[in-house]
Amino acid sequence: MTRALCFDLDGTLAAYAGDFRSYLALLFHELLLDGCDLSRFAEVVREELSRDGPLTLERALRRALARLEQRAPGDLSEMTRTALHAYAEDVRAAPGAAELLERLRRRSVPMALVSNGPVDMQRAALAALGFGAYFRTVLVSGDPDVGTRKPAARIFSLACTGLEVLPSETVMVGDSVADIEGALAYGMQAVLMGSVEQGARLGVPSVREPGELGALLEQRFGL
Repeated sequence: MTRALCFDLDGTLAAYAGDFRSYLALLFHELLLDGCDLSRFAEVVREELSRDGPLTLERALRRALARLEQRAPGDLSEMTRTALHAYAEDVRAAPGAAELLERLRRRSVPMALVSNGPVDMQRAALAALGFGAYFRTVLVSGDPDVGTRKPAARIFSLACTGLEVLPSETVMVGDSVADIEGALAYGMQAVLMGSVEQGARLGVPSVREPGELGALLEQRFGL
C-alpha cells in the first residue's frame, strides 16, 4: 500500500525562470573581481553549488573565491542575503503544482520535500512559492542535519523517518536520474517528471508536469 509522497523541488514542482548565467554575472560584477573572467567564475560557482555536505550560497561563494585566488569582500554576507532574495523572486511554480499539493493536502497524504542544493537558496525558493506548509518534513542536502545529496540513501531514509512510513509505502517524484535511481535503490517507488522514453529507461512511470500527476497518483497508487 502506498501511503506517502516525496517531491523534488527544482524541475519538478518549480523552476528558476530567470537566466542563471545572468544571475551569476550579477554576482560577478558585484564582487568586483580582479583578473578573473566571467566564464571561469561561473564554472567554479556552479561546481561549488553542487557540492555535497553542509552548504549555503555564502559558503559556495567563499569557496569559489578561494579557488580563484580572490579576496572575499567584507560585506559578502549582506550581499548574499540580497542575492538570495533576487534568486527566490525568479522561482516559479510548475503548471498545476499548487493545485496538486492542495488536493493531496485535502486527502491528508503525508508529503516530504527532498531537494539537493544550498539550504538557504532552496528554503528561500520554497518560501517564495508558499509551498512550505504542504510538507511534513523538508530535507535539503545543504542543511547540516542532512549533509548529503541524492542519490545517497541517507536523504531518503530521513524522509521516510520524518513521514513515519516504510520505503515501500512511499513514492518519490523527481526529474533527475539521481531522484529516481536513489529512491529505487532505497526501496521506494518512483515517478519521473520527464519523457516517456526516459521513464521507460529507468523503469518507472512518467508525466510531463504536476498537472498530469494527480491522475497517475490516483489510478496507480491510490493517492
